[in-house]
Amino acid sequence: MSAGEPLTAKIAGTLCRPRGRDRGVLQVLLPGGGYDRTYWSWRGDPRGPSYVEAMNRAGYATLALDRIGTGKSSAPPSTAFAPDSQTFTIHQVLRAFRHQRIVLVGNSLGSTVARMIAIHHPADVDGLILTGESSTPNWSAFEQLGADYIPATQHPLLAGRRLDDGYGALRPGVRRSWFYYGPAAADQVVARDEANPEPDVFPTDPEFGSVLLNRKIKVPVLVVVGRHDRLICDTGAGGSDCSSSATLLAGERPYYAPNADLQALVVPNTGHVLNLHRTAPALYSLLAQWAQRHL
Repeated sequence: MSAGEPLTAKIAGTLCRPRGRDRGVLQVLLPGGGYDRTYWSWRGDPRGPSYVEAMNRAGYATLALDRIGTGKSSAPPSTAFAPDSQTFTIHQVLRAFRHQRIVLVGNSLGSTVARMIAIHHPADVDGLILTGESSTPNWSAFEQLGADYIPATQHPLLAGRRLDDGYGALRPGVRRSWFYYGPAAADQVVARDEANPEPDVFPTDPEFGSVLLNRKIKVPVLVVVGRHDRLICDTGAGGSDCSSSATLLAGERPYYAPNADLQALVVPNTGHVLNLHRTAPALYSLLAQWAQRHL
């Protein structure tokens, strides 16, 4: 769970390789808070591919992971989590695959974990795709979101896991309003999302997520935000300017090194969980093109 500690936990994941041409790049996929690895295999557009399917077709292998405490990964007592456990556990997995190029792809909390790995374990990665995260989020919205968290023991769908109160979860019924842009969200997708909540133990490291560390990132970075992401986009509340990809990039630039290989993309008609919108298939083709150019 942290450097120098005994091996007491396991990380679960699903590795999928292309049937045809393999570009020799592994995309390691990290879901956000409240989600497990299935986030990357759900279809936001029932008629289109999932993220994993789209990237495999484009020639990229994918390794979707359950962060520690979620999905089929170990769920130790919350007191066993060190401040860096969310980062250090993924770092150990990456070392086992370091014979090839690796791009970390995250959503929300998964993007923050990806950034921290690139900062504290720079030899682990060759590129970052950060979705559902920016250097200037809407902190007012995050405070309101925090009020919708309850102990996982109180969630009717999680009570059977016998977790302690250090694990939190979103209360039932609020995912649509926080994570989706209604016109681009299929009812069956939102219903499935609500029916599959995941608990989390959030990092306690005071520097976890600090954008003041971004200047240490030396690999290409793509920041991707949905135009209607309540947790990111609201200049009136100090959030990011998501009116265009250019304005988002301008807001990100000051937080990275002057010579950083940095790009930004605003996805129209999309909320926080980008993969779970009908707009996702069009987004996937753009992400595959970015990976081809930069890796």
